[in-house]
Amino acid sequence: MSTHCCDRMDHDLNQKCKVHELRDDCPDALVKKVRGGYGLIIHDGESSVIEIGFCPWCGAALPKIGDVSDLAK
Repeated sequence: MSTHCCDRMDHDLNQKCKVHELRDDCPDALVKKVRGGYGLIIHDGESSVIEIGFCPWCGAALPKIGDVSDLAK
């Protein structure tokens, strides 16, 4: 049973790299959950993502990434 929209999204979000301590550093990690939404990881040495509206594997609609100002509430 998937925690996310599909088994492939679950696999990507739950995979552990034996080489890289942080998922943001691992080139095999593609998607990151950010403030309730999802983004494609930009492997630039930072924690950047590009927001995606649909799952790249099953096509399911994904929630938008929440606003940073919502974190202060």
